[in-house]
Amino acid sequence: MRKHVKLLKKEKGMTLIELLAVIIIIAIILAIAIPIITNVIGDSKNRANVSEALNIISAAKLKHAQEGGTEYNADALKGYIDFQPSDSNFKVSFENKTWNIFNHPAVSIVGGKDASSVTEGELRKYLR
Repeated sequence: MRKHVKLLKKEKGMTLIELLAVIIIIAIILAIAIPIITNVIGDSKNRANVSEALNIISAAKLKHAQEGGTEYNADALKGYIDFQPSDSNFKVSFENKTWNIFNHPAVSIVGGKDASSVTEGELRKYLR
């Protein structure tokens, strides 16, 4: 027992090389983890926008079933949406048995930068 105590007393701590090795290992782990975490956060924001667009289309479907009509904006859907949309300049239309959404962040996420609208089916396909 005394032998072990003597050995522990002689230990002064980590050497500079050991400390640098630990710092380098931590830096490598961070260099790998930060981009991955950033991508996960970005993807979750995109998925949230697409889900919001689908919820807006669902609200438009409900209004369409109750009151008719083929085009709806944020003001027309006020009583049907129970959340604050990320962008209230959107428009939803029902043409040729297809629901489309315009001027919503999900349009550029799903359809690309130059897209003017996306269909409900395209939004659902993105979330699969």
